[in-house]
Amino acid sequence: MNIINQKRIIYLLILLGIILKITYLVQFDDYYDDWNFFYTVEPYISNAETWQRHYYGDRGDGFLKEAFPWNFTYLTKFFLHYAGYTVENTHYFLLSFSILSFFIFYSLCKLISKDFNFHILAFVFFATNLFLVRELNSFRPHSLSVLLSLISNYLFIIVFIKKKLNKLPMIGYIISVLSMLSFWPQNLALFGGHCIFLLLLLLKKEISKKLFLITPTIILTLYILLNYQYIEYIALQDWSYIPLNKKFFMNYFFRSFFGSIAFGGMMIVIFGFFLINSIKNEIKYFGSKLFLKLNAENFIIINILSIYLITIAYSLIKESVLAPKYFLTLLPLIIIWISLKISETKKKLLSSVVILCAILNSIYFWSDTPIKRAPMREVLKIISEKDIKKIYTTESNVFNNYLSHYNLAKKKNIHVSKLKDLKIEKKNDFFAVLCLNYARAAYGDNYKNLVQDKCKNILNNERLIILEEIKIPDFIIYIAKYNN
Repeated sequence: MNIINQKRIIYLLILLGIILKITYLVQFDDYYDDWNFFYTVEPYISNAETWQRHYYGDRGDGFLKEAFPWNFTYLTKFFLHYAGYTVENTHYFLLSFSILSFFIFYSLCKLISKDFNFHILAFVFFATNLFLVRELNSFRPHSLSVLLSLISNYLFIIVFIKKKLNKLPMIGYIISVLSMLSFWPQNLALFGGHCIFLLLLLLKKEISKKLFLITPTIILTLYILLNYQYIEYIALQDWSYIPLNKKFFMNYFFRSFFGSIAFGGMMIVIFGFFLINSIKNEIKYFGSKLFLKLNAENFIIINILSIYLITIAYSLIKESVLAPKYFLTLLPLIIIWISLKISETKKKLLSSVVILCAILNSIYFWSDTPIKRAPMREVLKIISEKDIKKIYTTESNVFNNYLSHYNLAKKKNIHVSKLKDLKIEKKNDFFAVLCLNYARAAYGDNYKNLVQDKCKNILNNERLIILEEIKIPDFIIYIAKYNN
């Protein structure tokens, strides 16, 4: 197959990945973390007020601090100031990082190996991976973090393994790592893997002591100088809400990474088999020049193991961060390494079976989201079809702000307020009263046939005449008018 046809196939896979991300964005709504972040990045308020919302967690009717760096908050706020403050625009902003990641991922794969079968395997895994589709859609620095991690890995290989020690790649590497750490501090584990590989290069005398010392020192010094206030903010508080679960050591999040127990189990068995085989080969050649050949392939596996070890060590020493979303930069590396080892076997049957399983897994478990999202767009659609312009809710400022900034709400000029602030300009006007009823994200499906007291109280509100009751998952919508 010629190079042009190979590129066409890769670009088709990139297009598939983009379509899957857009489909997920359109099909599924968001949940509380997204509502909270969206409230924080409102572009119409001053930077001082943004700081109040992020640093102190001021929500107007409550407090909830954000744990991630405020760099990302202000970057998103800056974008929304010009693009427009809507839920959809925020998603498009994050989607842009995911789209760029496909092209950097392709460049990284080409840098590691020219084997086209490896490229196909890696891209099928990367494009159809449910965990990446879901997590990179959330209102967090995840998509930007993955993009920067891929860039930093690419430039590390260029500079330290391919030995292109000119200024531009080196400066690019330093900036990409510094940005990666500044937007998501959990990426320190990946940087730790880079430092470990640099140490191995030093021990094998493939780089100088000067290069080994200067590069990490510059990055860490700049990171501390630029982020000292955030470091203090994080270090002096306990942010952990994740217990150190022993089950982690049974699957190492492969279940979450690959979207199901069955496919995750299959992938961890494949990973374990090739890892043990690689260790055996290294031991076999111990003492020879072949021992731990410091190439791009071993750079990938050393970073995988380093991220696991560093994160586990931190969780044992300070606080648990053993949640799949904190390992996001790890997943592309696992995908690359497994794909590389499978392609090296030259067994087309194994490649075909794994590709088929990846595709079927994505199709079958597509709607099996870990957190059930409240269908806010469906609420707006129902209310807008009744030509109602006012919604009163029993919910928080964060919720109301989110609901009122969908494109549909802005297009239909729908205003959202709290029920306690009910104001009637015309006594015969119809309006909607919305109640979040035993949200599945918080309660699961155990309460789906019950009604929360806050929703029951709406029926007993003497100021309201309830004309219609509409129940959908997570919500009860009351169509009402004012009781004269």
